[in-house]
Amino acid sequence: MRLPSLMTNFAVYVAALLVTSTLSAKQISFGIVTPKGSTWTTIVQNMKEDLVKQTGGKLDLSIKAGGVKGDEVDMLRAMEQKTLHAAALSGVGLGQLVPSIRILEAPLLFKTNEELDKVKEVLFDDFAKEFDKKGYVLLGFAEAGFVNVFSKQKIDNEAALKNIKMWVWTGDDVAARFLEEFGIRSTPLALHEVGMALDQKSIDSFYAPPLAALAFQWFSKVKYMIDYPFVNSTGAFIMKKDKFNSLPADQQKILRDTAKVYSQKVIEASRKDNEIARGKLTESGIMFLKPSDADIKKYQTYADNVYKKSMPVIYSKELFDKVQGILKSMRK
Repeated sequence: MRLPSLMTNFAVYVAALLVTSTLSAKQISFGIVTPKGSTWTTIVQNMKEDLVKQTGGKLDLSIKAGGVKGDEVDMLRAMEQKTLHAAALSGVGLGQLVPSIRILEAPLLFKTNEELDKVKEVLFDDFAKEFDKKGYVLLGFAEAGFVNVFSKQKIDNEAALKNIKMWVWTGDDVAARFLEEFGIRSTPLALHEVGMALDQKSIDSFYAPPLAALAFQWFSKVKYMIDYPFVNSTGAFIMKKDKFNSLPADQQKILRDTAKVYSQKVIEASRKDNEIARGKLTESGIMFLKPSDADIKKYQTYADNVYKKSMPVIYSKELFDKVQGILKSMRK
């Protein structure tokens, strides 16, 4: 008499498993380190809503924002362990998979947004192939914007820069090499450790786009900003290839197209909001320091040294020359 009961329970159990499998198949766990309410996280939320609308709920994002899944290295580990499917990463995280992408963050290499856009357009397919080799799909480029240096100390000349205690993001070899050229002392820290380190005075300086300085509330702990863009902080939406390939072809296309649209929205919003953030920083009392022409010339010398030391460890001379060729054609 117990056999039908057991069979019934087993059938219910199997049915539950099938339902769970169906739900998990359509939901994409998406990580991002920026907090809820920030420009970037809000845009990802809008992308989620758009995907649900376009697919009638067949595609959905489960957004893990504000470092819920840890720093970017932690998110990459989670994707390898299949507890996270996709993420919005900065150049630091992307460079863990494809080091050569850090050429987009070579110091003082790009002078305008138009130059960046052109180089990304030309190199997109090349980088997509490199991510594919590592088991990821490059869905679209994004960015956080041009980066400034912030400090508690008045850093109005090269000598003053050598006296600061600078944060460097753990794993950010490009920034570490550039700071080393300057002779700046740096302390590797995860993103979530920066605020506390500023409070505890183990560091007194950081680098970030103005919008990020506001989003993470770091600006409230410093007094000065060098009003000179040292590098552009790049980014991208990526996804594990096996999860992407598990989707039907029509959903893959919708996801690709939609991610490209919203990654572009991140770029546009970052550029607009960074300008607004500059105004808010001024209102907060942050003093903007303009470097002299002589200092800028020295910065470029340091940058040139970084380019040489980055080849071929981070990017090849061939890639560097290709980028230089694009830039030269635009600067004629």
